[in-house]
Amino acid sequence: MNEVLYGLGWVLKGIEVFVLAFIIFKFYQLRWKLFFGGRKDLPTIQHHELHSCFLSALCVLIFHVVNSEISLYILSIEMNKLEQIKLFYLSKAIVQFSFAATLFFLHLLRGCTFSKTARICMYTTLILMLMQGMQLTARGYFDYHELKIIYVTVGWICNIIIISAIAAYPLKSLKLYIKQKRATE
Repeated sequence: MNEVLYGLGWVLKGIEVFVLAFIIFKFYQLRWKLFFGGRKDLPTIQHHELHSCFLSALCVLIFHVVNSEISLYILSIEMNKLEQIKLFYLSKAIVQFSFAATLFFLHLLRGCTFSKTARICMYTTLILMLMQGMQLTARGYFDYHELKIIYVTVGWICNIIIISAIAAYPLKSLKLYIKQKRATE
């Protein structure tokens, strides 16, 4: 079962790569500004939204890869099962917190406002951190394993919401492009 979920996780990461690639290729003329731009490169609200969505997609991709690899590594360590459970959920919560802090500080450094995408990513990250704290307490300290189905379900729902949020901006841009293309024909 873990291998199936791990494989599905890589499918989500593949979607994240395509979203990030779309943003970079769609806005080819802004590509260096996406990576190294600042407040002076954000003259309009649309530029703020583009930069915020790019930062969100980049952070989601990086931290999904980091989180899954750390989780896989911790599961492969030979140690006391209860201590392994504690380490597993604590590390997942730390990675989620690091994601939220990184996304916040990148927006702060860029001087761009939080787009709807970035806010959705932050809200779902808070939910995921609460779920990991719940699992750490239930499984790690009370040896109660009956909440796993809730944890897995909420985790997948949050991941799907995040993927949908970061894919919304490219889809909206593509829809607008197609609409403009049809209007000129």
